[in-house]
Amino acid sequence: MRYVHVEFEFPPAVRHPMHDFLDGGDGRRSELVTWRRLPDGTLATLFRIAAPREPYLERLREIDAIERFETAPGEAPFYLKAYERLGGPTETFLDAFADTEFLSVPPVVFRPAGRLSFGLIGPPDQLRDALAAVPDPIAVEVDRIGSYGGGRRPAGVRITERQREALRAAHRVGYYEVPRSGSVDDVAAAIGCSSSTAGAHLRKAEAALVDAFLR
Repeated sequence: MRYVHVEFEFPPAVRHPMHDFLDGGDGRRSELVTWRRLPDGTLATLFRIAAPREPYLERLREIDAIERFETAPGEAPFYLKAYERLGGPTETFLDAFADTEFLSVPPVVFRPAGRLSFGLIGPPDQLRDALAAVPDPIAVEVDRIGSYGGGRRPAGVRITERQREALRAAHRVGYYEVPRSGSVDDVAAAIGCSSSTAGAHLRKAEAALVDAFLR
């Protein structure tokens, strides 16, 4: 089975209001666990939300397209089930993958600055057409291609999704180039956190990778 991991960047003009909400604080993110298009065109979704509960729900109530929602009890991270009328950029984005054989690999992760990432399993010959159908001006970056379950990360390495995000951002901004062209501040800006937090993510991830390599 062929696996691809893709990152998208939604500029403000085509960004969902709840995706925009994630820009309001360090460490905010949401994960789309599962979803389904209902026969009437409504999108039913289950999210895991890592953001302040009441401010998030207050913002959600202001969105006309959200028909109803319910939540599990507890503070962040909490689970939310929502029903939303599709339309505009969100529907166009989903339509890019509608007529393909791709299966998404959850979670679909939403992060600050309009960033979205998820994995797909499907035929390689359909990938180019699917990504070409993603509407402008959404930016697309394929950051991993391989066989699903075939060692997509070094054996024995245990790093968090946030640490992997920091590593990908560091590579993207030139932090690992020789000579180095990017800084920890650049990584922090890319993943929406403080420089000290970004540095901590990088150090922990690097330590785990070095330890696995030496073993």
